[in-house]
Amino acid sequence: NPEDNPIVQAMLAFRDAYNAGDVDALMKLYAPDAVLLMPQSKEFAGADAIRQQYTEAFSKGITNLRLNMREIKQVGPTSAIEISETLIDASGRTVHGRHMHVWIQTEDGWLLSRDMYHVLAVRDPE
Repeated sequence: NPEDNPIVQAMLAFRDAYNAGDVDALMKLYAPDAVLLMPQSKEFAGADAIRQQYTEAFSKGITNLRLNMREIKQVGPTSAIEISETLIDASGRTVHGRHMHVWIQTEDGWLLSRDMYHVLAVRDPE
């Protein structure tokens, strides 16, 4: 059952925290030394930089994350890669993206170590 996978559970928690604009809940899913790699942007290294990026994004009204988890592949006893496609609403547009997450298993469960995101398409409202 896919819902039993701890990374699926973490991604559903990620979606829920994102859609609630809950930066604190979102940050619980990132390792302290995580790196967020956004399109056409500098890297956001560490919890403080990632927190600031999400706080700014939510203040601009970015919301309504929809997930389509495509693949989860465990690549070692304490690491896995997950690839998902996403839709988010931003400034009246729908942004279709894809991300690759590197997850690490820690004492606190599976946490995001690397989060790379790119945009596939941007659709204006119809």
